[in-house]
Amino acid sequence: MRPLRVLLVDDNEMGSELLAEFLALSNLETRCAANAAEALELATEFAPDAVLLDILLPDMDGYQLAKRLLDHPNPPRIYALSGLARQDRRDGSANLFTGWIEKPADPDALVAILRQAA
Repeated sequence: MRPLRVLLVDDNEMGSELLAEFLALSNLETRCAANAAEALELATEFAPDAVLLDILLPDMDGYQLAKRLLDHPNPPRIYALSGLARQDRRDGSANLFTGWIEKPADPDALVAILRQAA
């Protein structure tokens, strides 16, 4: 059985890389994208099972990106990962995201959430 594939999308590249290293130690295969364009390219190449998606990205907001990711043939589960999780929620977003996770997220809790939904 292959490891769960997780795509981290956040313009805080250092934070994403650290989280990716932790997830890799937890036997999750990870890739990082710093913007929506990179995320869309990686989603096609990497075919993630789950995406941890920041809402505030430099080139496209997380809602628009989530819609594009859900258009893929095998859409991933998408978790909004935001420092403003309570304020960021928009009407209709329930259909886009599997869940909302507030930053800073506990890495162990993230692993549990990702594995539970696998």
